[in-house]
Amino acid sequence: MRPARYFITLTICMGLVSSLIPRQICRHSANTVPCIGTRYSYASSLIARSSVGEIKYGEIKFPDVVSEEWELDCYSRPVTGDDGKKLWEVVITDSTGSFRYIKSLPSNLVNSRTLRKVVEEVMESSPVRPRIIRFFRNQMFNMITIALTPLDVDVKPSRQTHNLFMWLAERERDVYPLMPGYNPQLRSQTIFDYDVGQPERLPDVLKAESYAFTALPAAVFWNEEVNNENINRGKLCPLGDLPKEGWVQGITLFSKRSESIAAWMSGLELGHVRADLIGRELILETDITTQFIIAPLLDAQKKEAQIFEKSKTAMNGYHFISVQAEPDAEDVKGFWLLRKFRDSL
Repeated sequence: MRPARYFITLTICMGLVSSLIPRQICRHSANTVPCIGTRYSYASSLIARSSVGEIKYGEIKFPDVVSEEWELDCYSRPVTGDDGKKLWEVVITDSTGSFRYIKSLPSNLVNSRTLRKVVEEVMESSPVRPRIIRFFRNQMFNMITIALTPLDVDVKPSRQTHNLFMWLAERERDVYPLMPGYNPQLRSQTIFDYDVGQPERLPDVLKAESYAFTALPAAVFWNEEVNNENINRGKLCPLGDLPKEGWVQGITLFSKRSESIAAWMSGLELGHVRADLIGRELILETDITTQFIIAPLLDAQKKEAQIFEKSKTAMNGYHFISVQAEPDAEDVKGFWLLRKFRDSL
């Protein structure tokens, strides 16, 4: 059922129309900008307390509902044992965040074969077989890919591992500091420690004619005025750490090809959008290494780009990107609520 007619308005007050939010509670920039189609266009007995109850290493317990989309991490933690070796963990959750599994690994058994056995054991016990397993660490790309490929599951390098990020942040804050052998200096390695190349030109199928900086009040996500049923194509990341007050900044792309652009974007593992104030470019980051240049940042957009970045920080990384035919269109063709996580976990 289509919701009542709603509007997103373009960070200063004119009219960017969509099917989402009442005009009087939204903002947008008065400037729509051309999107030029070139460069510019440890201890096994440890119990971890969490929001889903007590979790023991190696214990497999499933809630009533488990998603077909799982999120996985296998990496060392900022804890060393008596032998001076780091604690390694396999951490698995699903896209709802209600299922959680964790297992410690001896450092001499950290390999694709061991990881495959761990995941197979969990899959065999699960009431729902995963269709997709996402992971975010480029450092573990080869091992995780080799481990999971034989399991007849779609293995996706992705930063859409939001529940996993939140759980790891929770453990960094509440669990590891209480463990013997904790060493905060071991946290210095960044989770996105990879060779980042130059941003690529946006593929032709994603090129829009113009864009605008936009904003929505956080309340519309919490009260479900914006939800997965009224955004057409798209996806909303978990709201867990989204402040209930304040404005969520975003980017809206305008194009006569909005339907096809939204369809193509729905096939990407969208990470986040960032305004590169030094390079003066608007960048879309996908999967775990790919970057696309959406458009240049002109002098007129410098202030708005600064507000966009400051707001992302203030709103715990939350922001959005949307697609519609034109500023006066009556609905959006695609909407993604995204989140940029901090660079160390």
